[in-house]
Amino acid sequence: MSTKHIIKHTETEIVFKCYVIPSEGGTVDLSVQNDMTKSTQVYVAPASVPDETSGALVQYTGSRVYITGIWWGVKANKHLDITRIINPTGPVLHSHYYLLNSGFYEYDDFSDRVYANRDIRLTFDGSGHCIIRLRKEGWEPEVENATYGAYDDPTRIGASTTMSGSPDKV
Repeated sequence: MSTKHIIKHTETEIVFKCYVIPSEGGTVDLSVQNDMTKSTQVYVAPASVPDETSGALVQYTGSRVYITGIWWGVKANKHLDITRIINPTGPVLHSHYYLLNSGFYEYDDFSDRVYANRDIRLTFDGSGHCIIRLRKEGWEPEVENATYGAYDDPTRIGASTTMSGSPDKV
């Protein structure tokens, strides 16, 4: 059994608490599109997928997340591997972190932005937990297009009311 919980979610930040209980381990996937999009936001697909194999600093388009903090704990002689899922079929993964025992990384003046527009996979080879903090960029605000009454109806010109003042007269 593996589990993830969102313990903080704002327009610009999300914090997950993930854990695996079985001694044989397990994986937890964090989807940029499905898990990190707030109800007040719209996911923006990347216009292009930058080639990061050269190691150069790339410019991203669309929704993306940067790792700004990791706190973890695993059983003795076990580890946690945090990767970005480059291609879900296969899968093709890009390893970022190979973490042993317990500890933390908290970035103050920078963040890990490698493959920032890709989903994240946490692979535990035994029981363990991880809290991961991510900075969010590139989402659009959700726009609600709704008509609440006659005054909001774009097909009506001017106000037309009944004797009582109700705008329901057609």
